[in-house]
Amino acid sequence: MKTIIALIAAVFLAGCQKDDILENTDTNFTTNSIVNNMTTQTNFNTAGQTLVLQGNFESAVHATSGIVKIYEDKDKKRTLVFENFKTDAGPDLRIYLAEDRSVTNFIQISDKVQNGNLSLAIPTNADLKKQNHVLIWCRQFSVLFGFAALK
Repeated sequence: MKTIIALIAAVFLAGCQKDDILENTDTNFTTNSIVNNMTTQTNFNTAGQTLVLQGNFESAVHATSGIVKIYEDKDKKRTLVFENFKTDAGPDLRIYLAEDRSVTNFIQISDKVQNGNLSLAIPTNADLKKQNHVLIWCRQFSVLFGFAALK
């Protein structure tokens, strides 16, 4: 019985193993692209921005590291900024804002995960008082790669 359980666990975890992940290794340029109709930018200009929350990524099932910050501009537009972010690749990785590590009351920020420096627009319907965890989530296998609690 233990062998069967171990085999099932190995197959489950292998499903969220190495896959393609976007790499951003050059931090000397600024590019813009659209992900889920949201602008992404590899370098974020903090001039005129107020730092609202920040946190450090912690590993869950996969090694995940880096810093995440939320900035707000004078028009109350909020941006999620990843600095020196790194995680393993997975087949269906998403970035969520959620109430906790258990994907409670979450909102999807992106359906692409990129290592390096990245900024993503936060939807206006996100409630940062409640949705104060950034999750790197493998939707296909319901696996938490890593998370950051925002404070």
